Amino acid sequence: MGRPEPLPNEREIVERAMKGDKRAFERIYRHYAPILFSYVLVPMLGDKDDAHDCVRETFISANRALPRYEWRGSSIYPWLKVLAKNKARDLFRASGRRQRLRGAFSHHMGVFGDREPETPMEEVVLRQNLRKRIDGVLDGMNPRYARVLRLRLLEDRSREECAELLEVKIGTLDVLLFRAVRAFRKACEKSGVQFDMNEVRA
Repeated sequence: MGRPEPLPNEREIVERAMKGDKRAFERIYRHYAPILFSYVLVPMLGDKDDAHDCVRETFISANRALPRYEWRGSSIYPWLKVLAKNKARDLFRASGRRQRLRGAFSHHMGVFGDREPETPMEEVVLRQNLRKRIDGVLDGMNPRYARVLRLRLLEDRSREECAELLEVKIGTLDVLLFRAVRAFRKACEKSGVQFDMNEVRA
């Protein structure tokens, strides 16, 4: 697909969005998000869920960067397309690191296993008991470490969203998360808490 048709009066809409007009930004989102999803991100990533995540992160970044945007040509689309491709590349780079962190964390809390529970009720009970034990360990940790673990690995929020909530840069977030996983392991050892993999996988 070539460059899509711009919005009617797009420059005016973009200028309003740059000044904080939420309705103007929503018009940009509704017009270009489906195009970025279908013709840029899905072909790059090969996964619709990942593409949805990247669309969301693209427009979070766009909204933050809009006050500094400089209008060029007849459409904001090329700028959005570059942002979207950068988000997709970030996801590729982060995927291996994230899986390693998940593996380290799951070794101690058993959340990401693959055993099928015998009944739905068993699954609920297992998860409730497990979460209480995890929260007990997290409550005794450095609050900043506990928060990044909850945001990134328990709530499964994006790196960018976590960085924004914690008010840090992406690189700082990665270091913080690595240290938090290590601190979680040490906290488990110090408190004598063990997660029986056969008992808690769900």
